[in-house]
Amino acid sequence: MKLSRWAILLLALLSAGLLTGANFTILDTADQVTVEREVLAGEPDAAGGVELTLPLTCSDQLFWTTTFPAGKPEEAETHFAATTSRVSRYRRVAGTPLSVELAAPYYWGNTPDNPYPLLDSLTRQAEETVPAGTEASVPYRVRDYLDTWPLYVTADLPGLASDQAEDSSLQGLFQDYFAIPVPDDAVITVNVHGGGSFSYDSGCVPRMSSYAASRGDAILFVLSNTATVRNGEGQSVPVRLDDSAIPGGWGLYRYTPGADGGLGRLETLWSLPEGAEILEFWGAENESDFFLLTREEEQLRLRIFDGDGNLRQSMDLLPLSQEESYMQTYQGEDFFVPMVYGPRAEGCCYRFPVIYRQPEGWALAFTGDDRQAHQLGCGGFSWAHDAYSGLDMAFDGTRLAIRDSSYSDSDPFWLAIYSRDGLDYLASYRSSIPQAADSSGIRLFWPGEPLVRWAETGS
Repeated sequence: MKLSRWAILLLALLSAGLLTGANFTILDTADQVTVEREVLAGEPDAAGGVELTLPLTCSDQLFWTTTFPAGKPEEAETHFAATTSRVSRYRRVAGTPLSVELAAPYYWGNTPDNPYPLLDSLTRQAEETVPAGTEASVPYRVRDYLDTWPLYVTADLPGLASDQAEDSSLQGLFQDYFAIPVPDDAVITVNVHGGGSFSYDSGCVPRMSSYAASRGDAILFVLSNTATVRNGEGQSVPVRLDDSAIPGGWGLYRYTPGADGGLGRLETLWSLPEGAEILEFWGAENESDFFLLTREEEQLRLRIFDGDGNLRQSMDLLPLSQEESYMQTYQGEDFFVPMVYGPRAEGCCYRFPVIYRQPEGWALAFTGDDRQAHQLGCGGFSWAHDAYSGLDMAFDGTRLAIRDSSYSDSDPFWLAIYSRDGLDYLASYRSSIPQAADSSGIRLFWPGEPLVRWAETGS
């Protein structure tokens, strides 16, 4: 049954903030939600054993949590709750314990007493070069001012004071260890505008990423050895960063803060093979295993380390050419799913391996792709680390259930089930809530439980 006109009025009043605790009443029909299913591929009973949760909110005041068996949406049950004030319920995204980036120009050489010294110096030089009242762009060769790229470092560890996390001594420790040379052709351009205003083009500064995971009182981390810069046409192009001055070169590093709040030390635990490209690194919640993904010899390669940086396992997951791109890795309980996609000219087909824990270690269960799902209008993946993402996965040891949606209100959303045989099941689901109310105010919220799970295992 769709929501009554009185429920729609309730939505409107709550959205407008016109109801108070004194006159607020929950309508009897608010929990009468229906879910419709359209099977797009596979047999309807192939979804047996899968349970789904659809949590929807209107303006962070009305909350519907609908649960149902994926194969029997007619058995949907809905819990309805309402508040007189807005309550934001979204998935908490874990922060990183360490971030290392190449600093933007306004950080170059700055100190608490003299912020932006190098950038200020360049703008003054440009002002003196350009005649008054005219506009011009003045290029400066970065190597004339800097030998290595300045770093911007922040850390978050128990025992490390907040003022230490961003102080100049911590920056200096990392700057000395990770001395990445500035190439000869790097140029920063200062644009002089009329009226004494300035802007600058820093496309020459590579965009470098870092990936980190806590290990007791220390942090294990890697730096992306392939960065991107903007060319003259404003396009991002990849560049390889020079690791010749880094002890041990590119690889897996550990930062350990010193005792009694001391600065601590850096060390290289494992060195990356020549020609390998770092894609991502993360650790298991219990800090027993640490995972590194690379592109090597046109393969997506996985390495698993212990907390001391000792290599435990290495395996190739699937072919990965230079024309293909890594997207992300979904990290589930005792399983994970990396995702890569192909060139736009080939339809950006996504491919993924499923890796799961066994008593003797981690193993590759199977690989799959979304080509068939894409042809049926349910391809691609949402970003797993988005606070409002509809992407959720569950693995029962042989089958992977993927729940996702292209829309923030998750209407419709779809369920895909994959096994070694490929796509076993694909269906879209549509709730009566967005149909009965103004869908512009409806979106997902995080209920504190998985959005998809295998009933037999509770995964």
